[in-house]
Amino acid sequence: MRHARREFLAGASLAAAGAWALPPASMPGDVDSDHDRSRLTVVVDESLADSRAFALRARMQGARIVPSRNEIGMLWFERLLPAASRGDALAGLTSHADAFLLTRFALASGMRVTRRPLGAHALVAWRIERDA
Repeated sequence: MRHARREFLAGASLAAAGAWALPPASMPGDVDSDHDRSRLTVVVDESLADSRAFALRARMQGARIVPSRNEIGMLWFERLLPAASRGDALAGLTSHADAFLLTRFALASGMRVTRRPLGAHALVAWRIERDA
């Protein structure tokens, strides 16, 4: 089965984003029963296939998934800011517009933001954490 170059690049960028923004998965024998695997909240844009795949991978590693539902401002104040205040890291693979707004909200709240664009006119992988 042949895959188009574009599909290959999209898959490779998704793999790179996942490896960068998500913590490494533990081996089954290494899981500590006291370990809280839900210290990561991932935003998913349900209209974007790559974002859904990113969120699925994060969910398999124990992250909480929060759909954006095209209301990034309301999502920030109702779900993401409280999660970050509890010490959760936030991550996502979203459009440039959503990543831009979340970056502005996070910086205004004194949080550290890391962003990685995945090509021109593509998605942005981002991670938001409280400054230590």
